Amino acid sequence: MLELLLLVIGCYVLAALFVHLAYRIWRGRQRSSQHYVLVADDRQRNLEWYVRSLFSFSRRMGRNVRLTIVDHGVSEETRAMVDRLARGGREVNVHPKKQIQMTENDDSKRSQMKGIEGTQLLWLLQAEGIVSQADHAVLIDLQNPSDLSKMPF
Repeated sequence: MLELLLLVIGCYVLAALFVHLAYRIWRGRQRSSQHYVLVADDRQRNLEWYVRSLFSFSRRMGRNVRLTIVDHGVSEETRAMVDRLARGGREVNVHPKKQIQMTENDDSKRSQMKGIEGTQLLWLLQAEGIVSQADHAVLIDLQNPSDLSKMPF
């Protein structure tokens, strides 16, 4: 009878150890953060709504979100909003965009540059240490309505 009681207690202890180990492994994987890069200009009136919605969604999902706003002529109100969010403990910053020079004014060249610009921008941010390869950064150009589908909400 005593052997059976020790066997039951031993199985219970092993099961509790496995549950705690599985929880620690799951929690370590879930804490990964997502990095979003928003390209905004002075015409962007909904930028504050996008940023607040992104952080609200991240709180509901339990994931950390890092946000970089690439300055394409951002207004002072946007900079003030970013400063308020940064003081609130959120990882958000504004990065000035380097202008890419084009050699021709041809529309076909301009459309090709827009396709390449996102990749070049991510490479630039990686070179400056703002975005790492482990971040799997999502680039969202707010002037392009089709890029809004990349937002998680």
